[in-house]
Amino acid sequence: MNEGNYGECIVVRKATTKDFVIKGLLIAGASLLTFLGVLVPFLLLVAAIAWYLIFAFWSRFHVVYEYVFVDGQIDFDKILGGNARKHIKRIDLDTAIVVAPQRSHALDGYKHLQGKPFDYTSLDPERENLVYVIVNKGKTDNEIIRFEPDESMLALMKKKAPRKIQEY
Repeated sequence: MNEGNYGECIVVRKATTKDFVIKGLLIAGASLLTFLGVLVPFLLLVAAIAWYLIFAFWSRFHVVYEYVFVDGQIDFDKILGGNARKHIKRIDLDTAIVVAPQRSHALDGYKHLQGKPFDYTSLDPERENLVYVIVNKGKTDNEIIRFEPDESMLALMKKKAPRKIQEY
C-alpha cells in the first residue's frame, strides 16, 4: 500500500530449526509430566500448567515483521501470532549512513564498523538476494539493520535520500 510518501511492507519470518527444537522439547516435557502425573498426582497439576503455557505462548513462534516508511522514517514492528504487535525500532534516513543490498560493494567501506546487529528478515535462504542492510548511526553505537523492503518502499526511500540508497 503506497500513497505519497507512505509505504509498508510485510515479511513473514520462516520457522528456524531452533523453533522446531524448542517446540519439540516443550511438548516432550509436558508429555513426560503428564505421564509421570499418573504416578504422582502433584505432577499432574504441574503438567496442566505446562500445557496451558504451551498453548498460551505457541503463537509467539509465528513472527511477522512490518516495515512502515513515512516521510523519511522507517518503523519496524513485530507481530507475534497475528495479534500481538510490538514496535521494535524507528530510524530516520537522515541518520542512516548507507542502505544497500547485503552483498553490495557499497557496504565494503563499512565492514570495519562495529555495530549492534538487528535482523528483521524472513530468514528464508531463497530470499537472501532481497535482503538490504542499513548502516545507521544509533544513539550510542552504530546499528547494522537487515530487512527485506519491496520495490515500492525502495523507490520511496530513494526519492527521499537518493545518495544513501544503493540498488543492485
